[in-house]
Amino acid sequence: MQKIEKKQVVMSVAVVILATAFIFFQYLPLNKKAEVLKEANAALLTENAAADARESVLPQLLEEIKKLKEQIGNFDAKIPAGRSHGVFLQDITSIMQKDGLEELMVQPGAETETDGLSLIPVYIRCKGGLTQIFKFFRALDSFERIIQIEEVSLTTDNTFDGEVTMQAKVNIFYRTN
Repeated sequence: MQKIEKKQVVMSVAVVILATAFIFFQYLPLNKKAEVLKEANAALLTENAAADARESVLPQLLEEIKKLKEQIGNFDAKIPAGRSHGVFLQDITSIMQKDGLEELMVQPGAETETDGLSLIPVYIRCKGGLTQIFKFFRALDSFERIIQIEEVSLTTDNTFDGEVTMQAKVNIFYRTN
């Protein structure tokens, strides 16, 4: 029986040594590696969720970019390269005449330039009925070129004949580069 007990003790010691070796050389390093991988996986899941959130907004952003590019294109098209303000002044005068306005005055002012964009103020004065003047402003709004209306003044005299004198300052722009 002693031999059996001795074999059992040796086997038990061998099992304990193998179990200890397994724990220290296999289980603990792999467990530590598993924890690191779990943390990395959690970080990747968080990053993926953030990327999914950004991806869901991407079509909307692309649509906004498309709209902004269209607006920029339209804006650039409405600001001519080069002065060409003589044509504009003639067009305004002919519209005013067509609308039956009287005592016409269309006069450009001193232009200013900043960063490739020049501004020419244009002073306008005419006399006519309110309907004619509003028709003129609607026509001004339909121009291909951008026109900024800076000031408008409507005055009447003591005759009360339904006519008003309109004075306005509008700005037109052109690109210099």
